[in-house]
Amino acid sequence: MKRVFIAAENPRSVPQQLLQITAVYPAELVSYDNLQSLSFESPALLVVDLGNMTRNSLSRLKSLSNTPILEKLCVLDTKSRHQVFQARELGIYNLVHRDDFSSLLVKLRELLGNYAKPNLGTECSGQIGSAVNTACSALDQMSQAILNDAPLPVPKLARSAVDITNTICTEGLDNWLSAVQQHHSHTYCHTMMVTGHAVSFAKALGLPEQKQYMLGLGGLVHDLGKVRIPLSILDKPAKLNAEERDLVNKHPRFSQEILRGRKEVPKDVVDMAVWHHEMLDGSGYPDGLSEESIPDSVRMVTIVDIYSALTEKRAYKDSYSPRQAFSIMSEMGNKLDQQLLRTFRKSILSTDLGALRRTAAC
Repeated sequence: MKRVFIAAENPRSVPQQLLQITAVYPAELVSYDNLQSLSFESPALLVVDLGNMTRNSLSRLKSLSNTPILEKLCVLDTKSRHQVFQARELGIYNLVHRDDFSSLLVKLRELLGNYAKPNLGTECSGQIGSAVNTACSALDQMSQAILNDAPLPVPKLARSAVDITNTICTEGLDNWLSAVQQHHSHTYCHTMMVTGHAVSFAKALGLPEQKQYMLGLGGLVHDLGKVRIPLSILDKPAKLNAEERDLVNKHPRFSQEILRGRKEVPKDVVDMAVWHHEMLDGSGYPDGLSEESIPDSVRMVTIVDIYSALTEKRAYKDSYSPRQAFSIMSEMGNKLDQQLLRTFRKSILSTDLGALRRTAAC
């Protein structure tokens, strides 16, 4: 996928509409002063806001007009003949009206493709492929709804949770995990891994189908606050620095802010999204809850979230084996519900390190 740059006079004061791009594509912010120092050795897309451009910035941008592998998109007042003429002078023909994020997203997908869409190849079954694509589409719609302050697509997310539950039942957890780990985005991969582990954990506990589906919905929504964090940080192919880690750790609070007053989201799901980093000994965040204040559904999502993070493949770290991950989690002692952890461990290690056996009980 092309690299995406968002140019501004001051990257710290980028218009909100352009900042929203960072939630759907891993875009980099760059000042006009630094444009000429960028290396365009591979195809790239430069997004500019014409309304906030000075003469010097226009001059710097014009100097890049002969860079053949650099495509440009301009956000402007399309009713202003002057701004449209300026864009043409700069050789920019991809124009989007300011404050129209929906049209901007359509144009970005035309130029870049859909970042949410996985490339699964031909190895996974049709059922798994369909369930993965449906989940990614639901997560993408959730992100757009948050960005546009629209109702969350809870019915679609709930249907996706049912699809995932049924798919894991017939195809096996291991096949599900193998498929979702092919997604190019760590963010999407992690969410779908947590969801898969959550529904299989619920099944191992003998919970009723409706509860399994609710755990699946909680898995899909558990990190929704990360929509407010740039994908360039979430999918960074290197270890996060202290500032980036501090921002990522705010995602449960962001979830709480996003979900406040949204009656379309079940309370159990809200709890999972806001509290899945709480620890039984009170050392977690964002509210420092402990013991009985933490519902069982949250305890379960906390366990599968940690386990997924430990066993995921990342460019900058090796993944732990299931046994190594459980050893680390056992050493966390009274931070986790150790009884639930033992049940989860048994369900994973007794099924070929992840694969669920097909049974009539499904």
